[in-house]
Amino acid sequence: MMETWKNSYLEALKLIDNDSICSKGVILGFNVNIDKVIKITPEILSNIPQTTRVEDRLLDNSSPKKITNIEELLICLLQSINEGKADEVIIGSDEVAIWIEENFVISRTAMGGQAGIMANLLRKIDVNPVLLSTPISSPNLIKLLDPSIIDPTTNYDTIHLGSIKTSEKIEPITHYVFEFSAGKYRVANRIINCERPNRFIGSYDKVNSLLMFSKEFNKYSIDNISDYTLCIMAGFHLINSITHPSKPYVEVFEPVLNLISKWKERNPLLIIHLELAAVKDRNLKQAIIDNLFPVVDSIGLNEQELISFLHCIDKSLSKTIHSTISSINLFKGMHAIFSKYPHIRLHLHYLDYFLLLSPLISEESALIRRNSLIISSLFAAVKAKHGNIDRQTDAKLIDHNISKKGLGELQKLENYLRSEWSGDANLTNNGYMQTKSFTMFGIPTVVIPFPTHLVGLGDTISLISILYEFKKLE
Repeated sequence: MMETWKNSYLEALKLIDNDSICSKGVILGFNVNIDKVIKITPEILSNIPQTTRVEDRLLDNSSPKKITNIEELLICLLQSINEGKADEVIIGSDEVAIWIEENFVISRTAMGGQAGIMANLLRKIDVNPVLLSTPISSPNLIKLLDPSIIDPTTNYDTIHLGSIKTSEKIEPITHYVFEFSAGKYRVANRIINCERPNRFIGSYDKVNSLLMFSKEFNKYSIDNISDYTLCIMAGFHLINSITHPSKPYVEVFEPVLNLISKWKERNPLLIIHLELAAVKDRNLKQAIIDNLFPVVDSIGLNEQELISFLHCIDKSLSKTIHSTISSINLFKGMHAIFSKYPHIRLHLHYLDYFLLLSPLISEESALIRRNSLIISSLFAAVKAKHGNIDRQTDAKLIDHNISKKGLGELQKLENYLRSEWSGDANLTNNGYMQTKSFTMFGIPTVVIPFPTHLVGLGDTISLISILYEFKKLE
Protein backbone atom coordinates (compact mmCIF):
# COMPACT_ATOMS: atom_id res chain seq x y z
CA MET A 1 0.00 0.00 0.00
CA MET A 2 2.85 2.39 0.82
CA GLU A 3 4.41 1.61 -2.55
CA THR A 4 1.12 2.51 -4.24
CA TRP A 5 1.16 5.94 -2.62
CA LYS A 6 4.79 6.57 -3.51
CA ASN A 7 3.83 5.91 -7.12
CA SER A 8 0.85 8.28 -6.76
CA TYR A 9 3.18 11.00 -5.47
CA LEU A 10 5.51 10.44 -8.44
CA GLU A 11 2.55 10.68 -10.80
CA ALA A 12 1.36 13.95 -9.26
CA LEU A 13 4.87 15.40 -9.45
CA LYS A 14 4.68 15.34 -13.24
CA LEU A 15 2.01 18.05 -13.04
CA ILE A 16 4.35 20.57 -11.40
CA ASP A 17 5.40 22.95 -14.14
CA ASN A 18 4.62 26.50 -15.13
CA ASP A 19 1.79 25.49 -17.45
CA SER A 20 -0.11 23.41 -14.90
CA ILE A 21 -1.40 26.16 -12.62
CA CYS A 22 -3.95 28.90 -12.95
CA SER A 23 -3.19 31.09 -15.98
CA LYS A 24 -5.76 33.63 -14.85
CA GLY A 25 -5.32 35.66 -11.71
CA VAL A 26 -6.08 35.40 -8.02
CA ILE A 27 -7.64 38.02 -5.72
CA LEU A 28 -6.81 37.97 -2.00
CA GLY A 29 -8.12 39.76 1.09
CA PHE A 30 -8.55 40.81 3.81
CA ASN A 31 -5.78 40.18 6.34
CA VAL A 32 -2.21 41.33 5.74
CA ASN A 33 0.06 41.94 8.69
CA ILE A 34 3.60 41.75 10.05
CA ASP A 35 4.58 38.49 11.76
CA LYS A 36 7.20 38.60 14.48
CA VAL A 37 8.31 35.02 15.08
CA ILE A 38 9.42 33.92 18.55
CA LYS A 39 10.98 30.50 19.20
CA ILE A 40 9.77 28.81 22.40
CA THR A 41 11.54 25.90 24.10
CA PRO A 42 11.23 24.60 27.70
CA GLU A 43 14.48 26.43 28.55
CA ILE A 44 13.35 29.74 27.06
CA LEU A 45 9.98 29.62 28.79
CA SER A 46 11.60 28.77 32.16
CA ASN A 47 13.25 32.20 32.09
CA ILE A 48 9.91 34.00 31.73
CA PRO A 49 8.42 34.99 35.11
CA GLN A 50 5.18 33.17 35.92
CA THR A 51 2.77 33.16 38.85
CA THR A 52 0.79 30.46 40.62
CA ARG A 53 -2.34 32.14 39.22
CA VAL A 54 -1.20 31.09 35.77
CA GLU A 55 -0.94 27.48 36.94
CA ASP A 56 -4.36 27.67 38.62
CA ARG A 57 -6.01 29.11 35.50
CA LEU A 58 -4.31 26.46 33.38
CA LEU A 59 -5.72 23.73 35.61
CA ASP A 60 -9.19 25.29 35.27
CA ASN A 61 -8.83 24.88 31.49
CA SER A 62 -10.49 28.29 31.02
CA SER A 63 -9.34 29.99 27.84
CA PRO A 64 -9.41 33.81 27.62
CA LYS A 65 -11.26 35.04 24.54
CA LYS A 66 -9.09 38.15 24.45
CA ILE A 67 -5.68 38.92 25.94
CA THR A 68 -5.82 42.02 28.13
CA ASN A 69 -2.88 41.35 30.46
CA ILE A 70 0.36 39.35 30.69
CA GLU A 71 -1.22 36.58 32.76
CA GLU A 72 -3.80 35.90 30.02
CA LEU A 73 -1.06 35.85 27.38
CA LEU A 74 0.85 33.16 29.29
CA ILE A 75 -2.32 31.15 29.90
CA CYS A 76 -3.18 31.14 26.19
CA LEU A 77 0.38 30.23 25.19
CA LEU A 78 0.62 27.43 27.77
CA GLN A 79 -2.77 25.98 26.85
CA SER A 80 -1.67 25.82 23.25
CA ILE A 81 1.57 24.10 24.32
CA ASN A 82 -0.31 21.75 26.65
CA GLU A 83 -2.53 20.49 23.83
CA GLY A 84 0.08 20.80 21.08
CA LYS A 85 -2.46 22.73 19.04
CA ALA A 86 -2.40 25.81 16.85
CA ASP A 87 -4.34 28.75 18.24
CA GLU A 88 -4.71 32.50 17.84
CA VAL A 89 -6.06 35.11 20.27
CA ILE A 90 -6.34 38.88 19.85
CA ILE A 91 -4.16 41.07 22.09
CA GLY A 92 -6.23 44.01 23.26
CA SER A 93 -3.53 45.76 25.29
CA ASP A 94 -0.59 47.94 24.25
CA GLU A 95 1.20 46.98 27.46
CA VAL A 96 1.13 43.28 26.59
CA ALA A 97 2.62 43.91 23.14
CA ILE A 98 5.39 46.05 24.66
CA TRP A 99 6.06 43.38 27.34
CA ILE A 100 6.45 40.72 24.61
CA GLU A 101 8.98 42.90 22.78
CA GLU A 102 10.95 43.42 25.98
CA ASN A 103 10.93 39.83 27.28
CA PHE A 104 11.21 37.62 24.18
CA VAL A 105 13.70 37.41 21.32
CA ILE A 106 12.24 38.08 17.88
CA SER A 107 13.93 35.48 15.66
CA ARG A 108 12.64 36.92 12.40
CA THR A 109 10.08 39.28 10.89
CA ALA A 110 8.01 38.06 7.98
CA MET A 111 4.93 38.74 5.90
CA GLY A 112 1.91 37.64 7.91
CA GLY A 113 -1.80 37.21 7.47
CA GLN A 114 -3.30 34.49 5.32
CA ALA A 115 -3.89 36.84 2.38
CA GLY A 116 -0.39 38.33 2.53
CA ILE A 117 1.38 34.97 2.85
CA MET A 118 -0.58 33.46 -0.03
CA ALA A 119 -0.07 36.51 -2.27
CA ASN A 120 3.71 36.26 -1.99
CA LEU A 121 3.61 32.51 -2.61
CA LEU A 122 1.54 32.96 -5.76
CA ARG A 123 4.11 35.25 -7.32
CA LYS A 124 6.96 32.87 -6.46
CA ILE A 125 5.23 30.10 -8.39
CA ASP A 126 4.54 32.45 -11.32
CA VAL A 127 0.80 33.00 -10.96
CA ASN A 128 -0.17 36.32 -12.53
CA PRO A 129 -1.92 38.66 -11.93
CA VAL A 130 -2.19 38.69 -8.13
CA LEU A 131 -4.45 41.36 -6.64
CA LEU A 132 -4.23 42.06 -2.91
CA SER A 133 -6.19 44.26 -0.52
CA THR A 134 -3.75 45.79 1.96
CA PRO A 135 -5.11 47.38 5.16
CA ILE A 136 -2.63 50.16 5.85
CA SER A 137 0.20 52.12 4.25
CA SER A 138 3.27 50.91 6.09
CA PRO A 139 6.83 50.88 4.72
CA ASN A 140 7.65 47.91 6.97
CA LEU A 141 4.72 45.98 5.50
CA ILE A 142 5.16 46.98 1.87
CA LYS A 143 8.82 45.91 1.81
CA LEU A 144 7.70 42.37 2.73
CA LEU A 145 5.41 42.17 -0.32
CA ASP A 146 6.51 41.03 -3.76
CA PRO A 147 6.64 44.28 -5.80
CA SER A 148 4.72 42.75 -8.72
CA ILE A 149 1.61 42.18 -6.59
CA ILE A 150 -1.16 44.56 -7.61
CA ASP A 151 -2.21 46.86 -4.77
CA PRO A 152 -4.55 49.46 -6.29
CA THR A 153 -4.74 51.53 -3.12
CA THR A 154 -2.79 54.74 -3.59
CA ASN A 155 -4.43 56.90 -0.95
CA TYR A 156 -4.68 55.22 2.44
CA ASP A 157 -6.21 58.34 3.98
CA THR A 158 -9.57 56.82 3.07
CA ILE A 159 -9.01 54.36 5.90
CA HIS A 160 -9.32 56.46 9.01
CA LEU A 161 -7.23 55.22 11.90
CA GLY A 162 -7.21 58.38 13.97
CA SER A 163 -9.74 57.06 16.48
CA ILE A 164 -7.71 53.93 17.18
CA LYS A 165 -5.33 54.18 20.11
CA THR A 166 -2.07 52.38 19.31
CA SER A 167 1.37 52.02 20.77
CA GLU A 168 3.89 54.44 19.29
CA LYS A 169 6.54 51.70 19.41
CA ILE A 170 4.64 48.93 17.61
CA GLU A 171 2.62 48.98 14.41
CA PRO A 172 -1.04 48.02 14.94
CA ILE A 173 -0.77 45.09 12.50
CA THR A 174 1.79 43.07 14.48
CA HIS A 175 1.18 39.37 15.14
CA TYR A 176 3.46 37.56 17.60
CA VAL A 177 3.98 33.99 16.41
CA PHE A 178 5.20 31.76 19.24
CA GLU A 179 6.61 28.63 17.57
CA PHE A 180 6.99 26.08 20.34
CA SER A 181 8.95 22.85 20.21
CA ALA A 182 8.02 19.50 21.73
CA GLY A 183 9.35 18.84 25.23
CA LYS A 184 8.62 19.08 28.96
CA TYR A 185 7.60 22.57 30.10
CA ARG A 186 7.53 23.56 33.76
CA VAL A 187 4.68 25.78 34.96
CA ALA A 188 5.18 26.54 38.66
CA ASN A 189 4.82 23.06 40.25
CA ARG A 190 3.41 21.39 37.17
CA ILE A 191 5.08 19.73 34.19
CA ILE A 192 3.48 19.99 30.75
CA ASN A 193 4.53 17.34 28.26
CA CYS A 194 4.17 18.80 24.77
CA GLU A 195 4.29 15.98 22.23
CA ARG A 196 3.68 18.00 19.09
CA PRO A 197 5.43 21.21 17.98
CA ASN A 198 3.04 23.92 16.84
CA ARG A 199 2.42 27.66 17.10
CA PHE A 200 0.39 30.13 19.10
CA ILE A 201 -0.34 33.60 17.69
CA GLY A 202 -1.03 36.66 19.78
CA SER A 203 -2.50 39.24 17.37
CA TYR A 204 -1.90 42.88 18.25
CA ASP A 205 -4.08 44.04 15.39
CA LYS A 206 -6.30 47.10 15.37
CA VAL A 207 -6.52 47.50 11.60
CA ASN A 208 -7.36 44.13 10.02
CA SER A 209 -10.07 43.83 12.68
CA LEU A 210 -11.95 46.64 10.87
CA LEU A 211 -12.45 44.37 7.83
CA MET A 212 -12.06 47.39 5.58
CA PHE A 213 -10.85 47.68 2.00
CA SER A 214 -10.09 50.83 0.06
CA LYS A 215 -12.28 52.47 -2.58
CA GLU A 216 -9.46 51.89 -5.04
CA PHE A 217 -9.45 48.14 -4.38
CA ASN A 218 -13.24 48.04 -4.64
CA LYS A 219 -13.29 49.78 -8.04
CA TYR A 220 -10.25 48.02 -9.50
CA SER A 221 -11.44 44.54 -8.52
CA ILE A 222 -14.91 45.07 -10.00
CA ASP A 223 -13.61 46.64 -13.21
CA ASN A 224 -11.05 43.85 -13.77
CA ILE A 225 -12.85 40.84 -12.32
CA SER A 226 -12.84 39.02 -15.68
CA ASP A 227 -9.04 38.69 -15.33
CA TYR A 228 -9.42 36.48 -12.25
CA THR A 229 -10.35 32.83 -11.76
CA LEU A 230 -10.03 32.51 -8.00
CA CYS A 231 -10.64 34.63 -4.91
CA ILE A 232 -9.15 33.66 -1.53
CA MET A 233 -10.84 35.31 1.45
CA ALA A 234 -9.56 35.24 5.04
CA GLY A 235 -9.11 37.39 8.13
CA PHE A 236 -12.66 37.39 9.46
CA HIS A 237 -11.45 35.90 12.75
CA LEU A 238 -9.82 39.23 13.59
CA ILE A 239 -13.12 41.12 13.82
CA ASN A 240 -13.71 42.00 17.46
CA SER A 241 -16.04 43.96 19.72
CA ILE A 242 -13.33 46.47 20.68
CA THR A 243 -13.23 47.94 17.18
CA HIS A 244 -16.97 47.45 16.64
CA PRO A 245 -18.52 48.25 20.04
CA SER A 246 -21.94 49.18 18.69
CA LYS A 247 -21.97 47.71 15.19
CA PRO A 248 -23.70 44.34 14.73
CA TYR A 249 -21.68 41.72 12.87
CA VAL A 250 -24.14 41.65 9.98
CA GLU A 251 -23.24 45.29 9.21
CA VAL A 252 -19.52 44.48 9.37
CA PHE A 253 -19.96 41.75 6.75
CA GLU A 254 -22.23 43.79 4.47
CA PRO A 255 -19.53 45.58 2.38
CA VAL A 256 -17.75 42.28 1.67
CA LEU A 257 -21.00 40.54 0.72
CA ASN A 258 -21.89 43.39 -1.63
CA LEU A 259 -18.46 43.15 -3.25
CA ILE A 260 -18.81 39.38 -3.74
CA SER A 261 -22.21 39.93 -5.31
CA LYS A 262 -20.78 42.43 -7.82
CA TRP A 263 -17.88 40.10 -8.65
CA LYS A 264 -20.26 37.21 -9.30
CA GLU A 265 -22.52 39.36 -11.49
CA ARG A 266 -19.63 40.13 -13.83
CA ASN A 267 -17.80 36.81 -13.50
CA PRO A 268 -20.19 33.96 -12.52
CA LEU A 269 -17.38 31.39 -12.85
CA LEU A 270 -15.23 33.05 -10.16
CA ILE A 271 -14.34 30.49 -7.46
CA ILE A 272 -14.44 31.90 -3.93
CA HIS A 273 -12.48 30.07 -1.23
CA LEU A 274 -12.77 30.92 2.48
CA GLU A 275 -9.81 30.06 4.72
CA LEU A 276 -10.87 29.82 8.35
CA ALA A 277 -8.86 30.55 11.49
CA ALA A 278 -9.33 30.33 15.25
CA VAL A 279 -12.34 32.30 16.54
CA LYS A 280 -13.13 32.61 20.26
CA ASP A 281 -16.31 34.67 20.00
CA ARG A 282 -19.28 32.35 19.45
CA ASN A 283 -21.42 35.14 17.98
CA LEU A 284 -18.70 35.93 15.44
CA LYS A 285 -18.42 32.24 14.49
CA GLN A 286 -22.16 32.13 13.93
CA ALA A 287 -21.98 35.32 11.84
CA ILE A 288 -19.23 33.82 9.67
CA ILE A 289 -21.34 30.69 9.17
CA ASP A 290 -24.55 32.60 8.41
CA ASN A 291 -23.02 35.22 6.11
CA LEU A 292 -20.15 33.48 4.32
CA PHE A 293 -20.84 29.73 4.16
CA PRO A 294 -23.84 30.20 1.80
CA VAL A 295 -21.89 32.32 -0.73
CA VAL A 296 -18.46 30.67 -0.91
CA ASP A 297 -17.56 27.66 -3.05
CA SER A 298 -14.82 26.21 -0.90
CA ILE A 299 -13.62 26.24 2.71
CA GLY A 300 -10.21 25.36 4.18
CA LEU A 301 -9.72 24.55 7.87
CA ASN A 302 -7.72 22.47 10.33
CA GLU A 303 -9.01 20.11 13.00
CA GLN A 304 -9.22 22.80 15.72
CA GLU A 305 -11.18 25.12 13.46
CA LEU A 306 -13.52 22.27 12.57
CA ILE A 307 -14.15 21.60 16.27
CA SER A 308 -14.67 25.30 16.94
CA PHE A 309 -17.12 26.07 14.11
CA LEU A 310 -18.92 22.75 14.50
CA HIS A 311 -19.77 23.84 18.05
CA CYS A 312 -22.35 26.20 16.47
CA ILE A 313 -23.85 23.43 14.31
CA ASP A 314 -23.59 20.24 16.38
CA LYS A 315 -22.31 20.88 19.89
CA SER A 316 -22.31 17.22 20.91
CA LEU A 317 -20.30 16.11 17.88
CA SER A 318 -17.86 18.98 18.42
CA LYS A 319 -17.18 17.70 21.94
CA THR A 320 -16.74 14.15 20.66
CA ILE A 321 -14.08 15.22 18.15
CA HIS A 322 -12.33 17.34 20.78
CA SER A 323 -12.17 14.27 23.01
CA THR A 324 -10.99 11.89 20.26
CA ILE A 325 -9.48 13.17 17.04
CA SER A 326 -9.64 10.43 14.41
CA SER A 327 -10.28 10.28 10.69
CA ILE A 328 -13.78 8.90 11.30
CA ASN A 329 -14.72 11.62 13.78
CA LEU A 330 -13.25 14.33 11.57
CA PHE A 331 -15.30 13.04 8.64
CA LYS A 332 -18.45 13.08 10.79
CA GLY A 333 -17.76 16.71 11.68
CA MET A 334 -17.15 17.66 8.05
CA HIS A 335 -20.30 15.86 6.96
CA ALA A 336 -22.37 17.70 9.58
CA ILE A 337 -21.32 20.99 7.94
CA PHE A 338 -21.71 19.58 4.43
CA SER A 339 -25.26 18.45 5.23
CA LYS A 340 -26.24 22.08 5.85
CA TYR A 341 -24.16 23.51 2.99
CA PRO A 342 -24.05 20.75 0.35
CA HIS A 343 -22.59 23.02 -2.35
CA ILE A 344 -19.28 23.50 -0.50
CA ARG A 345 -15.90 21.91 -1.18
CA LEU A 346 -14.68 21.32 2.39
CA HIS A 347 -10.92 20.73 2.77
CA LEU A 348 -9.45 19.75 6.16
CA HIS A 349 -5.67 19.71 6.62
CA TYR A 350 -4.25 17.60 9.44
CA LEU A 351 -0.70 16.57 10.36
CA ASP A 352 -0.74 13.04 8.87
CA TYR A 353 -3.50 13.25 6.29
CA PHE A 354 -5.81 15.57 4.37
CA LEU A 355 -9.54 15.04 4.01
CA LEU A 356 -11.77 16.70 1.43
CA LEU A 357 -15.55 16.37 1.16
CA SER A 358 -17.46 17.75 -1.82
CA PRO A 359 -20.52 17.32 -4.00
CA LEU A 360 -20.29 14.40 -6.42
CA ILE A 361 -17.78 14.89 -9.23
CA SER A 362 -16.67 12.74 -12.15
CA GLU A 363 -13.93 10.11 -11.96
CA GLU A 364 -11.69 12.28 -14.14
CA SER A 365 -12.19 15.32 -11.89
CA ALA A 366 -11.68 13.17 -8.78
CA LEU A 367 -8.25 12.07 -10.02
CA ILE A 368 -7.28 15.69 -10.71
CA ARG A 369 -8.41 16.69 -7.21
CA ARG A 370 -6.51 13.78 -5.63
CA ASN A 371 -3.34 14.85 -7.43
CA SER A 372 -3.82 18.48 -6.37
CA LEU A 373 -3.99 17.36 -2.73
CA ILE A 374 -0.76 15.40 -3.15
CA ILE A 375 0.95 18.43 -4.67
CA SER A 376 -0.24 20.59 -1.76
CA SER A 377 1.29 18.08 0.66
CA LEU A 378 4.64 18.40 -1.11
CA PHE A 379 4.53 22.21 -1.05
CA ALA A 380 3.67 22.15 2.66
CA ALA A 381 6.63 19.84 3.27
CA VAL A 382 8.95 22.29 1.52
CA LYS A 383 7.67 25.15 3.67
CA ALA A 384 7.92 23.09 6.87
CA LYS A 385 11.46 21.98 6.07
CA HIS A 386 12.99 25.18 4.66
CA GLY A 387 10.67 27.94 5.86
CA ASN A 388 9.93 29.22 2.37
CA ILE A 389 9.05 28.18 -1.18
CA ASP A 390 11.05 29.87 -3.94
CA ARG A 391 9.73 28.05 -7.02
CA GLN A 392 7.38 25.28 -8.09
CA THR A 393 10.18 22.79 -8.66
CA ASP A 394 11.18 22.92 -4.96
CA ALA A 395 8.46 20.31 -4.41
CA LYS A 396 10.39 17.84 -6.57
CA LEU A 397 13.28 17.82 -4.10
CA ILE A 398 11.30 16.55 -1.09
CA ASP A 399 11.75 12.96 0.10
CA HIS A 400 8.47 11.07 0.03
CA ASN A 401 8.34 10.27 3.74
CA ILE A 402 4.65 9.37 3.63
CA SER A 403 2.89 9.09 6.99
CA LYS A 404 2.17 5.50 8.04
CA LYS A 405 -0.14 6.84 10.74
CA GLY A 406 -2.07 8.79 8.12
CA LEU A 407 -2.39 5.71 5.94
CA GLY A 408 -3.72 3.72 8.89
CA GLU A 409 -6.33 6.39 9.64
CA LEU A 410 -7.48 6.40 6.02
CA GLN A 411 -7.92 2.63 6.16
CA LYS A 412 -10.19 3.03 9.20
CA LEU A 413 -12.15 5.76 7.42
CA GLU A 414 -12.56 3.60 4.32
CA ASN A 415 -13.97 0.73 6.39
CA TYR A 416 -16.41 3.13 8.04
CA LEU A 417 -17.53 4.69 4.76
CA ARG A 418 -18.06 1.30 3.14
CA SER A 419 -20.24 0.14 6.02
CA GLU A 420 -22.24 3.35 6.52
CA TRP A 421 -22.39 4.91 3.03
CA SER A 422 -21.95 2.00 0.61
CA GLY A 423 -19.15 3.83 -1.13
CA ASP A 424 -17.36 2.30 -4.09
CA ALA A 425 -13.69 2.47 -5.16
CA ASN A 426 -10.79 2.21 -2.76
CA LEU A 427 -10.08 5.28 -0.61
CA THR A 428 -6.82 3.90 0.78
CA ASN A 429 -5.33 3.10 -2.62
CA ASN A 430 -7.02 5.63 -4.91
CA GLY A 431 -7.35 8.58 -2.55
CA TYR A 432 -11.08 9.06 -3.13
CA MET A 433 -14.41 7.30 -2.77
CA GLN A 434 -17.72 7.98 -4.47
CA THR A 435 -21.05 7.63 -2.66
CA LYS A 436 -24.57 8.48 -3.80
CA SER A 437 -24.47 11.96 -2.27
CA PHE A 438 -20.82 13.08 -2.08
CA THR A 439 -17.23 12.39 -3.08
CA MET A 440 -14.76 11.83 -0.24
CA PHE A 441 -11.01 12.31 -0.58
CA GLY A 442 -8.21 11.27 1.74
CA ILE A 443 -4.45 11.27 1.20
CA PRO A 444 -1.59 10.45 3.58
CA THR A 445 0.78 13.42 3.77
CA VAL A 446 4.54 13.81 3.64
CA VAL A 447 5.81 14.33 7.19
CA ILE A 448 8.86 16.43 8.05
CA PRO A 449 10.32 15.07 11.34
CA PHE A 450 11.84 18.37 12.52
CA PRO A 451 9.94 21.27 10.90
CA THR A 452 11.61 24.68 10.96
CA HIS A 453 8.52 26.66 10.00
CA LEU A 454 4.91 26.23 11.10
CA VAL A 455 3.14 29.47 10.21
CA GLY A 456 1.16 29.48 7.00
CA LEU A 457 1.24 25.71 6.39
CA GLY A 458 -2.55 25.44 6.29
CA ASP A 459 -2.79 28.46 3.99
CA THR A 460 -0.21 26.91 1.66
CA ILE A 461 -2.06 23.58 1.60
CA SER A 462 -5.44 25.14 0.82
CA LEU A 463 -4.09 27.51 -1.82
CA ILE A 464 -1.99 24.99 -3.73
CA SER A 465 -4.66 22.30 -3.77
CA ILE A 466 -7.38 24.57 -5.14
CA LEU A 467 -4.99 26.28 -7.56
CA TYR A 468 -3.85 23.09 -9.28
CA GLU A 469 -7.31 21.58 -9.15
CA PHE A 470 -9.30 24.33 -10.83
CA LYS A 471 -6.76 24.95 -13.59
CA LYS A 472 -7.37 21.36 -14.68
CA LEU A 473 -11.13 21.55 -14.22
CA GLU A 474 -11.51 24.55 -16.56
